[in-house]
Amino acid sequence: MDNTDVDNVKPTEECHEVHNVDESDRLVGQLFCSRDQAWYFYKGFAREHGFSARKGTTRLDVEGNVKTQEFCCSKEGFRVSKVNTVDRQRAHTPVTRIGCKARVVVTATNTNDQWVISKSDQKHNHALCTPAMTPFMRSNRAVSKADIDEATTLKEVGVGTSQVMNYLTQQAGGYHNVGFTHKDLYNALQRDESGALYNLIWSDSTSRSDYTCFGDVIAFDTTYKDNLYGRPIMPIVGVNHHHNTIVFATAIIADETSQSFEWVLQNFLEAMMNKSPISVVTDGDRAMQRAIKSVIPYAKHRLCSWHLSRNAQANIGDPKFTAAFSKCMASWWTTKEFDIQWHSVVSEFNVQKHPWVIEKGNTRHLWAQAYLTGHFFANIRSTQRCESMNASLAIALKHKKTYLNVVRAIEDGISRMRMNELKADYLSSHTKPFQITKLVDLESHAAAIFTRESFRVFQDELIRETLYRIEAEIKSLSDECQHYILSKWTNDAKASAPSYVDLNVSPEVMQMARFAALRSTSSRLCYIASKTDESFKTARDEMKKLIEELENSFGLNHSVDQSIVVNNVRDPQRKQRKRKEVSKNKVEKKIRRCGYCNGEGHNKLTSPQVKLSLSTSTQPTSTDFFEDEME
Repeated sequence: MDNTDVDNVKPTEECHEVHNVDESDRLVGQLFCSRDQAWYFYKGFAREHGFSARKGTTRLDVEGNVKTQEFCCSKEGFRVSKVNTVDRQRAHTPVTRIGCKARVVVTATNTNDQWVISKSDQKHNHALCTPAMTPFMRSNRAVSKADIDEATTLKEVGVGTSQVMNYLTQQAGGYHNVGFTHKDLYNALQRDESGALYNLIWSDSTSRSDYTCFGDVIAFDTTYKDNLYGRPIMPIVGVNHHHNTIVFATAIIADETSQSFEWVLQNFLEAMMNKSPISVVTDGDRAMQRAIKSVIPYAKHRLCSWHLSRNAQANIGDPKFTAAFSKCMASWWTTKEFDIQWHSVVSEFNVQKHPWVIEKGNTRHLWAQAYLTGHFFANIRSTQRCESMNASLAIALKHKKTYLNVVRAIEDGISRMRMNELKADYLSSHTKPFQITKLVDLESHAAAIFTRESFRVFQDELIRETLYRIEAEIKSLSDECQHYILSKWTNDAKASAPSYVDLNVSPEVMQMARFAALRSTSSRLCYIASKTDESFKTARDEMKKLIEELENSFGLNHSVDQSIVVNNVRDPQRKQRKRKEVSKNKVEKKIRRCGYCNGEGHNKLTSPQVKLSLSTSTQPTSTDFFEDEME
């Protein structure tokens, strides 16, 4: 097989000029200059028609030369039986081969080493991918030589892999390769007396559409890092049908008062067509609790389990109490059983009069599972989902940043989340989970309707149950069991999602889109032109010439569109965030001790006793010591 870069193979003038992927019914008889070029064509044909291609059977002539080559759908054939064993140690990967017969066969001709499509069958036994899912198909995943060289250069100067990916994504104009869409951006801002920005909240059309499908449970807190002005960032998040975090809206608030929280929630509901969530999870801030009671009084409020466990340790300072408290918080007891266990724990640790324990006992309906049973929280127990963007924001906000930097960093994080959701959609739609139990019909039905992550949860529960109990449940539910499936966890969860598209796009958004598209094109030009000194000078001179022509035609000396009207809002005043209360019973920092003598202020390598032992020893025991140190 020729090892040429097939992704860079282009048709020559001598070749039959076809290569129009829309000619799906006229594939037979098309000529190509080489087998690689035929493969390049069929990959493009597959991409445009929503399936992934791979190379199939190769047949040789008597002299050992390739005579025919089959290119087929990636779902051709079936999985090898040896990997279908139920008791294998490694987790089963999703099933991708389902016996699809779509293929073409190219045959070598005796004329100028050309290849011709001799057979074609384009009838698939599966649904085809939408254009948005094509980047996840294996035959479409490729990295150009220009991107490899650029990534290598960035890695050599210390740029991390994730940051390289972010840079290349921006160079390409986005995760969908400049797949720009119009966005109806809802935003609201509040000014103070001096006209400076006070509170800000925004949500785009995709977030608003997601809220109609998954807005039954929301979570929010203000634990993000500060920006340049000392303002807390407040993401409002939920969970989608893949059990992944999604962002409904983001706010930057002036302070953590009930007035600011009320303003955020009121504008949030306005953006979401006044649809109120049924459940809310927060970190327990009292100002938040007052705002929730005022704006969304009918929503069931739950306190974050992670914050409660941390506060239990900070206030009481006893790990055993923290463990007992966490057990009380998570156990599926009745309210009567909880009250008995709670009084037992409080008495055992003699904390009946502790203010924090008294407060938590009075608000047990906000955190104890016994009092929350029967209310839907979509498996959200803490506000840690709000921090799923922390990895990207930690880098973006490493140094104090302006609002513009913060908004861009948040939007980048949301884009990555949506790309992950799209990938999960692809896997749920175009792969089948491996079935383990003997309940074939039940498991097949669940695999067909649930997303892959939802099916995994279902399958784990199915395995834990006994066969007799499951049969009894199915008999009692009869044919109506399908009606008990929560649509939130299915593949069709977003089937009826409304569209919030507004075609009246602002000039700023369109200019940014054009800028990203031009940057993607120029990146390829820069790579090619940098190969030689001559091509570099030619490209540089032509670019300078083009810049001068455009500046003269617009009457500009810079590239900013002067027709854009900027909404003049003054920068906010810099303020300090509200600090969390520090308990007086906070556990002291653990003192580090020497591993050799248990002393303070030194370690094994600097221990006086080790030095004394080395200086007085007549045997080479120091070798053993350093070997232990290496271990």
